[in-house]
Amino acid sequence: MSFIQAKPRATHDFYAPIHKGIRLGLCQVLTRLGAADAGDPDLSRMLTDLRAQLALSQQHLAHEDAVIHTALEARAPGATTRLEQAHAHHRASFEDLEALICRVERSEGAETNALLRALYLRFSLFAADDFAHMAEEEQLMLPILQSLFSDDELMALEDAIVSQIPPEEMMAVAGLMIPAATRTDRIGMLSALRANAPAEAFGAILSVAVRPNISAADFAHLSEGLGLAA
Repeated sequence: MSFIQAKPRATHDFYAPIHKGIRLGLCQVLTRLGAADAGDPDLSRMLTDLRAQLALSQQHLAHEDAVIHTALEARAPGATTRLEQAHAHHRASFEDLEALICRVERSEGAETNALLRALYLRFSLFAADDFAHMAEEEQLMLPILQSLFSDDELMALEDAIVSQIPPEEMMAVAGLMIPAATRTDRIGMLSALRANAPAEAFGAILSVAVRPNISAADFAHLSEGLGLAA
């Protein structure tokens, strides 16, 4: 992609917030998976949460493919080749991980522990690949996008993705994005959400996705920044 002169004329960054959330989710699940064994009473829940995190990652790739890659390819044919290869590699990882999860669920005792170790190592490789891929998108692809699209166009692409996210997925995404964001960014993100969402939906996100996932001090700061009652 060296043929594209990345001289940004835009500043909007739609990668950082969701990528911070995905990184947080991957780290949380990886830590829990590494501590799990056959006698863990929470093993079934942990595997359910692992599947949920993988589903969120799959949905993120699908949104990027459908919106960002389509728009980028239209402006700079061939620019998405490396991204598509990385996404295909990710999809193969999703299949490998699901197969290992199923094997863990069918196993018992010492076999379970051995399979959990294998699952932990395979998931750690996936997480490492995803960290590298997201960093490449933020460091290489974002300047290219900013050189080809205006801020208004980039925000329109982001809005197109958000409009495709169903409520249950949005709740899961918010439960990672908000805790992973800086205090200042939390206020900005939730202010924008409040301006575009029904009051009931905004309240549900605050009570279900945000408050249980940040400290009391952080929630107090957020409430003050949003002008909400203590």
